[in-house]
Amino acid sequence: MRLLGDIAFMKIDTHHHFLPEAVLNYIQRHGSRLNSELVVKEGRTFVADHAGTSFPVFRKYYDHDAKIADLNKMGIDMAILSVVPNVYYYWADASAALEIARISNDWVADFCRQHPDRFRGMADIPMQDPEAALKELRRAHEDLKLNALGIAPEINDAQLDEKRFFPIYEYCAENNILLHLHPCFSTCKKELQKYYNTNLVGNVYQTNLGLNHLLFGGVFEKFPKLKVFASHGGGYFPYQLGRLRHGYAVRQEPHENIPKSPELYVGNIYYDTITHWPAALQFLVDQFGSDHVMIGTDYPFDMGDDHPVDHVRELRLTAQERENIYSSNAIALFGI
Repeated sequence: MRLLGDIAFMKIDTHHHFLPEAVLNYIQRHGSRLNSELVVKEGRTFVADHAGTSFPVFRKYYDHDAKIADLNKMGIDMAILSVVPNVYYYWADASAALEIARISNDWVADFCRQHPDRFRGMADIPMQDPEAALKELRRAHEDLKLNALGIAPEINDAQLDEKRFFPIYEYCAENNILLHLHPCFSTCKKELQKYYNTNLVGNVYQTNLGLNHLLFGGVFEKFPKLKVFASHGGGYFPYQLGRLRHGYAVRQEPHENIPKSPELYVGNIYYDTITHWPAALQFLVDQFGSDHVMIGTDYPFDMGDDHPVDHVRELRLTAQERENIYSSNAIALFGI
């Protein structure tokens, strides 16, 4: 059922990917520094990485007209652009990863300046080198005016509770930069290779793991102003919060870095709508509030959601709650 009042609400896609042609050119020229290469299969170009995984190259990663046409089809007014996480390149030479991040940040900032009514952007930084990462984050925020940062929930084998990452969290918290967790590299795990479990299980597991390390590692306790945006409906995290609370009540290990029960920190976490199940999305909104959920598509991937506006419209929500999810939360969190 179409609710006529929804037509007036702005719609903002908070999970929408880009990949500059300049990054593809860099991979073609310097792939050995990244343990990555461009390969052609059956007439299509793919970016292949060190783990033997690959993803297709689409023109719509970087083409304004293609993006606008697809946004219009989906009934979306604006998109928040985040780089394809496969090119975070945390496993690569840190100086090469920094060059990729700088190319991506410059490109998305320029793209958004050219089309300010339709796009905003997130920064990328080389997390394997926290000092260089923080320097690039400062440049992206202060010079390029990017108000959000995308990172993976794991940094190679390092977890997000490691103290070397804390200066990055502190800068985000103090400058109101939204930290977007997007899974990547779960394809490296041997037990996930069958049935596309790298994505079906690995991606949502990795998001859950990242959130758990931030929470139990005391990151939210130390930086209470830090806001984290979790992809794919937050992975498993929202649906197992009771288990975390129970574990905190009966075990000593979860008390190491936090003095309060886990559910008292969830106000720091926000979620997109990509659950692929109406009951799960309704639960997410009911549990955490319409002020902590934003529409997302995961464009242009096949595991995304091309109809987020309709899926929100079908929930049991008030007009104000729908407006929160469609745009009000994004306007506030991304500084639009």
